[in-house]
Amino acid sequence: MDITYDEWGMGYIYLKDSGHNFNSRKFRFKKPNCPIKSNDELGSQLNKLNHPDQKYLEARAEEDFIEEFHNDLDKGYLKGIELQMKKTPFKEMVENYQLKSFKYKNSQYYCICFAAAEEIFDPENYLYSFSDREDAFGIFKLKSKKLEAKDFSYKTAFFKALIFREDSPYDIDYFKSLRVY
Repeated sequence: MDITYDEWGMGYIYLKDSGHNFNSRKFRFKKPNCPIKSNDELGSQLNKLNHPDQKYLEARAEEDFIEEFHNDLDKGYLKGIELQMKKTPFKEMVENYQLKSFKYKNSQYYCICFAAAEEIFDPENYLYSFSDREDAFGIFKLKSKKLEAKDFSYKTAFFKALIFREDSPYDIDYFKSLRVY
């Protein structure tokens, strides 16, 4: 998996192979051969999250939340996430990067973790499906913010993990190596 970030602290997580040739860029960090760990408890942990009736794209369109910056979609599936990469949260994200496999609803699923387990599986978080097939999901923490001057509040969605079934548009092999440029 490829992550890029710049000197201004802006980053981008590529959840699908973009076809970009990053060979001209210098590695800042590389974590090759990330193992896939089996965790049969993940299915029950997913059941404890909020399961909205709307798909991710619908909830975003209806402004149930806004994104931190911009998440790119391909046919409703997240393909990339733009985010602020401050030093400490970025370090924590890389340290917590894990690949897990589990059985859920009689299918093989994978979980790509970008945060600590207690942060991902917080019962306050939301599990948004990306399609009617329910073959891929994102786990998001929705943080509320109120603008006092305008007496207006909104929620910002922060991406925590990607969950996908083997037959989804995501490729588990792409996630087995973490490369930061």
